[in-house]
Amino acid sequence: MYSTIFLIVIGVYVLLSFVMLPFQYRFLVALKQEEDIFKAKGKTQGDMYDEMNAGELVLHSHIQGNALFFLANIMASIVYKMKHLKTSI
Repeated sequence: MYSTIFLIVIGVYVLLSFVMLPFQYRFLVALKQEEDIFKAKGKTQGDMYDEMNAGELVLHSHIQGNALFFLANIMASIVYKMKHLKTSI
């Protein structure tokens, strides 16, 4: 009984992660592009976060720090690294 409920909950979580994957991937791509722009200006990643307004900081912390999106974040990072492997070599 409990194992069935556990498997259903895990299945729903994995399904939710696959639904969230495109959104997390787009967020990651946009964040990397913004980092590249700041690096071109000679600024650090810390400077980028210092220049964000409060709304952007809260959005970023919710998207990257929410436990519900943990699996989607990992999958988006893997997809990003796989797609951009050729450019990083």
